[in-house]
Amino acid sequence: MNKFLWALLVISALLFLVVGLRWLLEPAAIAADLGMPLLDEVGRSTQIGDMSALFLALGIFILMALTSGERLWYYPPMMLLGLAAFSRIVAWLFHGAPIFLEAIILELLISGLLFLGTFWLSEPNQ
Repeated sequence: MNKFLWALLVISALLFLVVGLRWLLEPAAIAADLGMPLLDEVGRSTQIGDMSALFLALGIFILMALTSGERLWYYPPMMLLGLAAFSRIVAWLFHGAPIFLEAIILELLISGLLFLGTFWLSEPNQ
């Protein structure tokens, strides 16, 4: 089971890294893939900067957790994904955004896998 969980988390990390790199290399395409327009002027800088940073950080944090075996590294990606799911719900409840259940479920699922990783994949007493 540990190898299966490890493999799922490696795949997740690599997918986050690919999305982050796509924000840097082909922002119009990845924006369209994620259902958003590529913004103009300073908004474009913010969009590319923030989105690439988010996805690259997620991938890097997950790989750091898996390679170091330290429990501490599982928490940053869990927080980022959990807050993303929470923020999507806030956007739906208070700001007129459609509910995007697929993304919320995926974010919570990967957060759950990371939570399991804190027990099954990290070193004891870390």
